[in-house]
Amino acid sequence: MKQFIVVGGGRFGESAAKALTESGQEVMVVDIDEDVIQQISGEVESTAILDVTDEQAMNSIGLNNFDVAIIAIGGELRASIMATLIAKEAGIPLVISRAKDSLQANVLKKIGADRVVFPESDMGVKIAKALTFDNVVDFMQLDETHSVFEVTVPKLWVGSNLIDLMVRKKYNINVVGVKRGETFQVPPSPSQNFEDGDIIVIAGQTKVIEEIALLVSSDLYVKR
Repeated sequence: MKQFIVVGGGRFGESAAKALTESGQEVMVVDIDEDVIQQISGEVESTAILDVTDEQAMNSIGLNNFDVAIIAIGGELRASIMATLIAKEAGIPLVISRAKDSLQANVLKKIGADRVVFPESDMGVKIAKALTFDNVVDFMQLDETHSVFEVTVPKLWVGSNLIDLMVRKKYNINVVGVKRGETFQVPPSPSQNFEDGDIIVIAGQTKVIEEIALLVSSDLYVKR
């Protein structure tokens, strides 16, 4: 079990804190807004009302005891920068900061954020992928060229297995999991034939995975 501190109790911070708590982690949420803290106080392990840009106030709650800090502040860049700096200087091993755009992300990385996330942008991309590809269940971008997709198995793959299809050799991607009903197999058996309705988790180059995602609806695909 890890100890998480979520700095900022807005919608992103609240959802992250609740999800972590539900997974069994110890979570503390801090925010300067008393109403925000009152709303979330019953959902997490502990809360504190304080100015997250005040280093002395932040250190008074034992900041150095946390394993991960999530700086979930959305609107005010100065507060996000200060909270990130304070968390890093306290020695928290992993500091994840929220950014609205690439400029803000570059600033946060330069001052020490270990990871920067774009909640609004990421959600927009997920929706766009789901609308573009009818069979996309979920999507996570790893970097500019690589992603992880959850897609329903292409019809052309049903009845074949990973050995038959030579997926890694032909496409330079990895099928890292298969979900069939309530069963999730990670890693998948290379000799197990795919069935109609299987959901596969694919990691690799985004463009290549998108080609495979199109197999479900395209009758024009020619096998390589």
